[in-house]
Amino acid sequence: MGGVTIQELRIIFPTRKTLIIAGILLLLLAVVDSFFTDFGIQKQYITEANPLMAFIYDTSILGFYALKISLPCVLLYLLTMIEPKRYLKLLIGSALLLYSVVLVQHIYWLSLVF
Repeated sequence: MGGVTIQELRIIFPTRKTLIIAGILLLLLAVVDSFFTDFGIQKQYITEANPLMAFIYDTSILGFYALKISLPCVLLYLLTMIEPKRYLKLLIGSALLLYSVVLVQHIYWLSLVF
């Protein structure tokens, strides 16, 4: 009576599986962001806001894709190796939120174009 339930513990202490699922979602968002960003830059609807990524894009579009997609892949690999911690859930959740906002921006820009 009055104890902590298993559901409450799952919210506080993430399992490796939930972190890996979040990592996969982050990877998917990164891939979609890469395609939308490339499309927007090619059609001159947008510019890359990150100066480092703009330099990489101007140097090599393939390098741009490789970097944008490889970083979440490295994160996924690391998530399989490290112990799940509460702060990881917060960090990955924040990254998912930011990427989701970026995706909404891309959809908004595309809706103005088409």
